[in-house]
Amino acid sequence: MNFTPCTEQEIADRKLWAKAVYAFEIIEAAEKVSQQGGNPMIELKLRITRPDGFSRVITDYLVEKRIEKLRNAARACGLLDRYEAGSVIENDFVGKRGKLKLGIEKGKKGYPDKNVVTDY
Repeated sequence: MNFTPCTEQEIADRKLWAKAVYAFEIIEAAEKVSQQGGNPMIELKLRITRPDGFSRVITDYLVEKRIEKLRNAARACGLLDRYEAGSVIENDFVGKRGKLKLGIEKGKKGYPDKNVVTDY
């Protein structure tokens, strides 16, 4: 049998975490254009950490269409002044820490359920 081997970390990363509030650190941020709608967005790579110290990396997307989430992310990262000025850039977010609300999105088109950031 042929297969793609996974490390213990990769297997753990595939498991769903419970809906809850978790600590985060933004390890990467990139300004991009969304595939659906062609809207400007900032893609964040976040390291989230459970109280037991276990962590994993997830991706979140900040778009103007979800302005409340964008504002809350800016506030959680200490960037409310930048938000209120109407301009945030990718580098503003890198290295920032805070708390986020993690949820579960039902899988679509054969993909499994996955964790998503519902708010900051």
